[in-house]
Amino acid sequence: MKADGPDAGDPAGSGRVMRQKTKSPAVRRLPAVVAVPLGVTSAFIVRDRGVLLVDTGKPGDEAAVLAAMKQAGIGPDEITLILVTHGHQENYGSADALRELTGAPVAVHEADAGAMRLGVGGLRFPGGVVPRLIGLAGGNVASGPGGVDPDIVIGGVADLAAFGIRGRVIPTPGHTPGSVSVFVAGGTAIVGDLLSALFPGGRARLPFRTGDPAAARRSIRGLLALGVERIYAAHGGPWSGAEVSGRFGNGR
Repeated sequence: MKADGPDAGDPAGSGRVMRQKTKSPAVRRLPAVVAVPLGVTSAFIVRDRGVLLVDTGKPGDEAAVLAAMKQAGIGPDEITLILVTHGHQENYGSADALRELTGAPVAVHEADAGAMRLGVGGLRFPGGVVPRLIGLAGGNVASGPGGVDPDIVIGGVADLAAFGIRGRVIPTPGHTPGSVSVFVAGGTAIVGDLLSALFPGGRARLPFRTGDPAAARRSIRGLLALGVERIYAAHGGPWSGAEVSGRFGNGR
């Protein structure tokens, strides 16, 4: 509207309408998830106030992880935690090298910590088989090639706030006894090998190497109950929570 004369909102009488400036509400960004394809598997970077690296690929993948970090504008010293989702070497193989390069501690669930320390053998078989084989071999077994000794051993649900991440580590056993998932603000979950796909773009399913399928299904339903909207996995995906619920919800 044009002003014809002095206006109550224009004490100087210039004929212009004064408009009050309003501050825009502050935008609080959700944690960003960056997938890092590593051939047969994927690692993930979660960027919030801190930076979380979820899984590290097989031995020798550290250069590819660092390249992905650089492309995302993340320096090695910005990593606050390296989380291993489970004790298979394709998921923790470069953890030792990346710990050395970043200075970040390595965390794993207590039920898979022993497998990660073993190295090459790890949990290639359902839970219980490897310990029995070790028993047959006799004596104490030292860490094998590629074994990684964790800095942090997780026993249950763990809040990631101390590492600058709005999220939690949640035990999701099934694939292995110590499998964990990361649930971050905004409804995103990173589940390691809890779910997988037969081919790129394929629907979510249980991996062939699932030690306890019933436990895995319970873990999936537990995540869905948290209101997960998007799910990332080391093999396949991402999928919407609705897609996964259609396959695994309602007790299926």
